[in-house]
Amino acid sequence: MKGLLKLAPIAAFLMIGVSLNSQNPTELFVPGTIIRAELTKSVDVKKTKVGDNVTARFIEDFLPYANKAAAPKGLKVTGHVVEVSLRHGESASRLGITFDKIILRNGAEVPLKMTIQAIGRPELDVAANNGAPPTSGAKAPMSLKGAMGTGTNAPVPTGSMPAGDNTGAGATPGTAANGRLTPEAQGVLGMSGVSLAPGGAEDSVISSQKHNLQLISGTQMILCVIP
Repeated sequence: MKGLLKLAPIAAFLMIGVSLNSQNPTELFVPGTIIRAELTKSVDVKKTKVGDNVTARFIEDFLPYANKAAAPKGLKVTGHVVEVSLRHGESASRLGITFDKIILRNGAEVPLKMTIQAIGRPELDVAANNGAPPTSGAKAPMSLKGAMGTGTNAPVPTGSMPAGDNTGAGATPGTAANGRLTPEAQGVLGMSGVSLAPGGAEDSVISSQKHNLQLISGTQMILCVIP
């Protein structure tokens, strides 16, 4: 009996892989699906250029709201930079990013358009300020320029995420007490002087009038699948 219990997690993981590979994955990620992700590599306007790759990963398992098949955490999300500019005088520093595909466990690439609904500091960094325990597996904090603040809000599409956001004392709207961005999060959270707006090329434009933008590894994002 104990042996069967030990095999259960492995069987569940294999079933997840089968569910993603046995049907068209784009059917799982219908427009409006919400994905919680984090950057796996920093993006600095001083170093990046148009066309450079941007990579992120799923932070947790989730159920696309129109289906029962789960997508496992760790799946890679990729995109690229479509606009970049340094802060100069009254001109803001700008960074336009579009996410356009996910990479499955077997290495298959699936075209999938996503916009950034919300962006915020790394989970553990926020949790430390709130005095709440971070979610297991969160990365070590890395400093972001600027203090706590809220930027310009963007429209909130509908979607589905797992339960367990640990919302409680110390949390600000769109952020749970453990530092995790919630599905309702929109715009910019915890990054003073930074704003988020739709771009003209199905991208999301992050800008700042105060400093040159630098999105560090671990930066949280709520992504929304678009048609």
